Amino acid sequence: MQGVVFLGDRMLELRTFPDPAPGPREAVLEIKASGMCGSDLHVYRAPFKPGDAASGFRRAAEPVIAGHEPCGVVVALGAGVTGEEARVGQRVMCHHYSGCGSCKHCRGGWAQMCLKGATVYGANGHGGHARYMKVPAATLVPLADALSFERRRRRTARGRR
Repeated sequence: MQGVVFLGDRMLELRTFPDPAPGPREAVLEIKASGMCGSDLHVYRAPFKPGDAASGFRRAAEPVIAGHEPCGVVVALGAGVTGEEARVGQRVMCHHYSGCGSCKHCRGGWAQMCLKGATVYGANGHGGHARYMKVPAATLVPLADALSFERRRRRTARGRR
């Protein structure tokens, strides 16, 4: 599959990556939409330096697939994922970071403050700007059928939004 990587200094590139396969307690999503936010722009604009945290997130050793506001459909589940957590075909959003799951911050619901280091999708873990994304099942949030994967702005008769 191909994915967008932010190289830093306002440069990006389309690179080829292997399709992900889920490990234990993981899910693979087929991405339907992946938004951009200010956190993505920090990674896009900052010079790429492995391990640097100037963008607000500790960078990976190599550029990763960008995009940390993804949603899509579950296409594969790893061992140990229960039907209450996720099921194949389910529409989901993915929380944009994860932690170890066992430190005091993770147990308290603050995975972004993980004592072992949080994975921030699009900064130090592969994000949603690709066809597929692998994430821990615990990061999935069901997406109601009433919500679309994308919302397009409608123009009025006068051309205003």
